[in-house]
Amino acid sequence: MKKLFLVMFITVLALAPMSGIVSAQPVMAGETIHIVRPGQTLFSIARMYGVDVWALARANNIVNPNRIYIGQRLVIPGNSTMPPATNVYVVKAGDTLYSIARVYKTTAWAIARANGIYDLNHIYVGQRLIIPGVAPAPTPTPAPPAASAQWRGAYYANVDLSGEPLFVRNDAGVNFRWGVRSPDTRLNTDHFSVRWTRTASFRGGLYRFTMIADDGVRIQVDDKLVLDQWRVQSESTYTVEVDLTPGNHLITIEYFDDAGNATAVFSFVRLGAASVTPTPSATPPSAAPADAWHGEYFGNTDLSGKPLLTRADPDIGFEWKLSSPASGIPQDYFGVRWRRQISFDKGNYAFCAMADDGVRLYVDGVRLVDEWHPSNALSYCATTALTKGAHEVKVEYYEDGGQALIYVWWEKR
Repeated sequence: MKKLFLVMFITVLALAPMSGIVSAQPVMAGETIHIVRPGQTLFSIARMYGVDVWALARANNIVNPNRIYIGQRLVIPGNSTMPPATNVYVVKAGDTLYSIARVYKTTAWAIARANGIYDLNHIYVGQRLIIPGVAPAPTPTPAPPAASAQWRGAYYANVDLSGEPLFVRNDAGVNFRWGVRSPDTRLNTDHFSVRWTRTASFRGGLYRFTMIADDGVRIQVDDKLVLDQWRVQSESTYTVEVDLTPGNHLITIEYFDDAGNATAVFSFVRLGAASVTPTPSATPPSAAPADAWHGEYFGNTDLSGKPLLTRADPDIGFEWKLSSPASGIPQDYFGVRWRRQISFDKGNYAFCAMADDGVRLYVDGVRLVDEWHPSNALSYCATTALTKGAHEVKVEYYEDGGQALIYVWWEKR
């Protein structure tokens, strides 16, 4: 299991030290010193030097890890070395954190952590992003292929798109309700699969893709998988929202029919302009994590029965991808329930979750986030007022199939 720390989004204060910060001890010969720069967080600095964030806080007598300031001298504990080389990238129109991460062969979460970004869907043109780690210089993006009005359909006499297609033809659209008939006289009525590809021209903006399928289906935009429902199922309708830059994009739809009725209907609609607004400043929660989350892991998606595994998780920040969370837990169709008592100062807090697939989030029994459906790494936030003191936070999550990811965080507004 790949275990990741929960992202702490911390605003570096351009002020003199505030209460809760104690000056570091005198620097000893040979120790590594880091001077805090604008936009850095204790978490991002710890990652740069490969040290634990709490060890870094203790080494500098920092009582509140959420409070560091520009120009502060930090002693880096242990046998750490100088941070790895970084690149600075200036955001251009049409960029996303995901597309930038692909160029530099890193992850969107790594760039977000290094730059104190708490919403991966919001970066803005002209923003300067620190790319952590040693990265190759970006290579020019090849020109996209010309747009086409038709879909290229490759039809296979099996359910896993293996081998050479039985035949290839052009389809005016992916709009088929074959029922119990065959798509073509050359193909059997059951146990077949199809891969449709088309390069389409888009205005740019936020698009909603809708797919009706019986049985399995996957949709990919360029090199990003946006829908993964590769399973035997009765006719089901799925929608997913995709941010697209202006220009040509390659759409790939993969489909299989197991037996019985066969349906494959695809459509899309533009919802509006893409989200490219400046990232708002964020004030982190006043209480740093203290106790672990109590996690209950189930072998089903409705969190029913007795959990297969109970354990303490320091944070809810996991990218299991196609792997299982732990031995004995299935890699697909599992669920998790986390609970924890957390101390907060009085104020309004935004609680956020990013999940693939479903997630629910409760504070003191009140459901703030209710997104219990298949999704592809979507983010959700809800705001509530809290009194000073301890509050119970509960998170429920399920993995439907394919990629598995869950992050939870909060911030004081």
